[in-house]
Amino acid sequence: GQRGSAGIGDRLYPELGNGGYDVLAYRFELDVGSEWSIQATAEIELVPLVDLVSFNLDLAGLDVTEVQVDGFDDVRFEQLGRELVIDLGSPASADQAFSVLIRYSGTPESVAADAVPFRPGWQLGEEVAYLFSQPDGAQSLFPVNDHPLDRADVALTVTTDPELEVISGGELMFAAGNDESATVTWAMNDIAPYLIPLGIGDFTLDSDREFDGVRYDVWVSDDLLEAPAIDAFDIQPEIVAFFEERFGPYPFDRAGALIVDDELGAALETQTIPTYTARSMQWGEVVIAHELAHQWFGNSIALEQWDDIWLNEGLSTFAHWIWLEESRGTDRYDSEVENAYRMLSGLELVGNGVEPAAAGDRVRDAFPPPDDPRPADLFNRSVYERGGLTFVALRDALGDEPVFELLRTYTARYSGETITTE
Repeated sequence: GQRGSAGIGDRLYPELGNGGYDVLAYRFELDVGSEWSIQATAEIELVPLVDLVSFNLDLAGLDVTEVQVDGFDDVRFEQLGRELVIDLGSPASADQAFSVLIRYSGTPESVAADAVPFRPGWQLGEEVAYLFSQPDGAQSLFPVNDHPLDRADVALTVTTDPELEVISGGELMFAAGNDESATVTWAMNDIAPYLIPLGIGDFTLDSDREFDGVRYDVWVSDDLLEAPAIDAFDIQPEIVAFFEERFGPYPFDRAGALIVDDELGAALETQTIPTYTARSMQWGEVVIAHELAHQWFGNSIALEQWDDIWLNEGLSTFAHWIWLEESRGTDRYDSEVENAYRMLSGLELVGNGVEPAAAGDRVRDAFPPPDDPRPADLFNRSVYERGGLTFVALRDALGDEPVFELLRTYTARYSGETITTE
């Protein structure tokens, strides 16, 4: 038998994910105690792609106490840094699915990452804890194949203090509680690990509405309920309807927002319920449109390789530009496009007195081609603005109808698939 590799083969991050198998489903059960400590169980159904004698899962900072594998009596395991290595003792046949049971515990923490200037994964805010996992932080809470190439169904059960809300994505399957604890189960289909949403804490359901078969739940940290920026989330159904005309049917039956009281300056397109921090709300409807566009570009259609991130971010940037055109007028769209072009081309530097040749050198160094990001700067503005300008250029050259027909065809053809720039 073969040993599964400790990396799925990503060009930018060879150590991310794991090879040799495909996960079909995860079932996670978390018992959350004081100071956010957990006692947890993971059941993972996977299918070997080769005759597999050992394989790895990604798990960071938590202690595994037991591993069982259906049909294998001589299973051994060890934790090597962020790798959980499971030795089956004898080969598992290719294409024959089996289940793994893992018991683990500890106090989750965010993880170090080369790709981003913060620690992704489990985050602690004001009276809340939440997941913000892009690109590889899901392993801070779960044993997973932590790469978007391996999507799977997820059932997430959380037991915690009955005074706290537990918010996730997909469908709420179960909820029960008493004076001592409360348990909820959420079920999500075909999701990349970094897109699993989870918030635990003092949240209030600010609004719950349904439009055209899509449910919009807006969960807000209690301390933010009076923030004026919350009102911007009322326009989500209007944004989705606009995008459906241009990109095709909304790919899920749920949208909304999980708004957490934290100072991390970012938002994330967690599947079916994007996650926003208090700081990210300063961007208003721009960030809301951007994260909703990701439900098509990044969530329904996922990446095979992280160096193709521009397909997610460039298209979502173009999407929020055309939403601003719709909601604020052509002048606002033109202004967004011109500002991006001036920055990326060096014209902004020239306007500030930099010699043209030097300005050109500086922007070429600062903003690499959008399909060739640097490993230490995955979310360079190039993948957003240069990616977005690609579709602006197509629109200028071809007109609206061919470009939006192209994008509707793209989402129809590749829904549920992983894709590359090619």
